[in-house]
Amino acid sequence: MSREFVIDPTSDAMRQAAESFFDLLYVKKDFAGAMRGHVSERRFTEHNPELPNSPADQIAWFEERHEANPEFFAAEAEWQDRQVHRFIAANYLIVHYWMSVGPTDKGRMFADFWRFEDDKIVEHWDVVQPVPEETKSGNPMW
Repeated sequence: MSREFVIDPTSDAMRQAAESFFDLLYVKKDFAGAMRGHVSERRFTEHNPELPNSPADQIAWFEERHEANPEFFAAEAEWQDRQVHRFIAANYLIVHYWMSVGPTDKGRMFADFWRFEDDKIVEHWDVVQPVPEETKSGNPMW
């Protein structure tokens, strides 16, 4: 189940850019289109220690991962329940989602934070957490 929450994006252009970026990166897996079309080459800062800082290098990183494990990125995989929540607030696109790499994998929860300036992405943070067999609260992570 997907949900979207929009809270006063700074402009219609920013909202359209956020929606286009989301569609290209998370749905169509067009890594080059997402990065070249929506990420500032000059001002981008990456905070994930596993990812390169350059958008061009990130394209290569995503494409290498996709080639190595296409099922991880394939939206049509039968066993993959791709649940996505998308929030657009002020000048941020926040994407909260679950992914697994196989039918027996509990998966991982992701939260990506993309900050926009002048309708281009200038900063990215993310948090990744494995889904445990059980939670102490008894509540699901999703």
